[in-house]
Amino acid sequence: MSSDGLNIVIADDDGLTRSVLRMILQDRMHEVVAEAADGEKAVESCVRHQPDIAFIDIDMPRLDGHQATRRIRNEAPQVKVIMISALATADNVQTALQAGALGFVVKPFNAVKVIKAIDDCTKHKRQ
Repeated sequence: MSSDGLNIVIADDDGLTRSVLRMILQDRMHEVVAEAADGEKAVESCVRHQPDIAFIDIDMPRLDGHQATRRIRNEAPQVKVIMISALATADNVQTALQAGALGFVVKPFNAVKVIKAIDDCTKHKRQ
C-alpha cells in the first residue's frame, strides 16, 4: 500500500472500539474524518465526508450495520465498507457481503487484521 493515507469513517456504538480503531488507523497515517455511534450517523457521515473507507459495526442503534451499509452503497456508492463485528457467523458475513461490504473484521481485532482488511478492500475497483 502506498504512503497516501485514506480518509476513513468509523461507526461503532462502543467508544472504546472506536478509539482503538482510530489509533490503529492514525498510526498508519490514515485520517479518521468522522466517527458515529449509530447507523443513522454512519450514513450521514459517509454522505457528508465521502471517505475512502467506512468501518461499520453490525450491532448499532437506529440502523444496524447491514441497513447502514445498504444506505451508504445507495447514497455514497464510492465508499468502500468494511464490516466489524464480534459475531462472525456465516449468516452475518453473508448478509454483510450482500449488503455491499467488501470486508469483514472480527472483534476483538488487532492492527494486522485491520490493515489486511484495508489492503484487500482497496484492491477492489467497484464503482
